[in-house]
Amino acid sequence: MALNVLRGSPARRLYERHGFVVEAEDPVDVLMARAPRATAERPETT
Repeated sequence: MALNVLRGSPARRLYERHGFVVEAEDPVDVLMARAPRATAERPETT
């Protein structure tokens, strides 16, 4: 999962708390990405 956030935006801290890391930056935007969470296996129902 990836997203862009404006440089200097307080939202960046929110994304970092949720596991996003900086992939790239330009003068305006910061590209952030996070690996997908592992999903728990559901037990089979009969």
